[in-house]
Amino acid sequence: MVKYSLLNQDIDTSFINIETTWTGMRSPLIKKQVGFDIPDSFCELIKGTTLNYFQNQKQAQQFSHLCAQAVVSNKKLLRSIKNKTEKLSLEVFKMAKNNYPLPKLKDETIIKILLASRNLQKDLAAWGMVVAFADVYGEITNQVMDIFGRRKNLIHPVSYYLEILTNPNKLSQTALAYQEIRKSKNDKDVLNKYFWLDQGYIGRGLNAKQLKAIKLHKTEKESGTKMLEREILKELKLTKAEQNLLNIFRELVYIKSLRSDSRQALYVVANNIVDLLAARLKVQAKYLEALSTLELIAVIKGKTEILAGLAARWQRSLIIPLSLDNYKIISGNLQIEKFLQARIDVAQKQLEGIAELKGQVAQPGKACGKARLIFGPQHNSKVKKGDILVSVSTSPQLLPAMKLAAAFVTDMGGITSHAAIVSRELRTPCIVGTKIATKILHDGDLVEVDANKGIIKILK
Repeated sequence: MVKYSLLNQDIDTSFINIETTWTGMRSPLIKKQVGFDIPDSFCELIKGTTLNYFQNQKQAQQFSHLCAQAVVSNKKLLRSIKNKTEKLSLEVFKMAKNNYPLPKLKDETIIKILLASRNLQKDLAAWGMVVAFADVYGEITNQVMDIFGRRKNLIHPVSYYLEILTNPNKLSQTALAYQEIRKSKNDKDVLNKYFWLDQGYIGRGLNAKQLKAIKLHKTEKESGTKMLEREILKELKLTKAEQNLLNIFRELVYIKSLRSDSRQALYVVANNIVDLLAARLKVQAKYLEALSTLELIAVIKGKTEILAGLAARWQRSLIIPLSLDNYKIISGNLQIEKFLQARIDVAQKQLEGIAELKGQVAQPGKACGKARLIFGPQHNSKVKKGDILVSVSTSPQLLPAMKLAAAFVTDMGGITSHAAIVSRELRTPCIVGTKIATKILHDGDLVEVDANKGIIKILK
């Protein structure tokens, strides 16, 4: 039996929003780009808000390697991905802005909006998947780190060079929005303009409380970065190939941020449609979120039998792709456990006694505090100011906790991951790609995070 592993955990999410991304992942375009289809996969939905994404282990590693090779060696491909993503992003924001806030809509109009949103998300996923997978196992990260490893007697710690040389040349849409919000004196205007900001998968639109938090929290980079960069480049004497690799890294971060920001706008529109239909159908909105877009459209057209058993699907289910738009749904704990036991390799090496972990530095610095394991936004309240946030990976839904944490530690990802990007924006020490942090650390463990050396020590 082919073995699958947990590649990603999307938290505080909804199936209706992420399903279109999965459909885009199976686009023929991806095989044209790297010569390999997206790995076989399935997903576990838990209480409608957590999606555990499993992929064929062997295929996932091969696919990630091919993606890394493609973005490093094929300038034309990376340029086309960037240009297409920028174009799609503009279309997304225009479409979302025209449909938020929702007016009183007829069913036919709702269907048109849902289909337009779905097509845009599918295209964003298809064009962005090579970038998304290129550093899943840290292959690009390792190449970047080798640049500094080849140089002796560096004046600064490696993390210092990494921080200065890997910032994207363009600010993310979130960063630009933050800048304008802090300058604006008209809350109503920015609430409407940036309704998508910090909304993740299930937000319904930026609210006054979130706006106040943005104004109070500073994320701007320190001044003089360009001058520091010139000094560093003079010291390092980078080869043309090394400069190219660092530029590629910057482009990857920029593209991933742009995709993440723009998709949030579509999520907000879809979520407001779900609320509207829930009121009309007298069904809880959370259950409608467990449908695919096409299923929701079928319900709008009168096929309400689809709603039968939806509570069980929301509670826990497996969703297995059969074709581009067709899924097999398994509900019921016994059936689910039988399916998982046959496919998931639960054997793990002995981890007892480990007191020190290593990973990749995403943002330098040191912190000491209590570990808090966060597996979803339902755990955000566990994190108090000065705690160490530990997670498989992070997503926009964890931002409230991330803004309080003294450091981030993740199992998955490289220095282009969400945790790494946010750590640089917040200037919070961060170590990614530890592989086993969530298996070793426990809530309340006193840990020291040395994000200058990439080491986490368990003190007590």
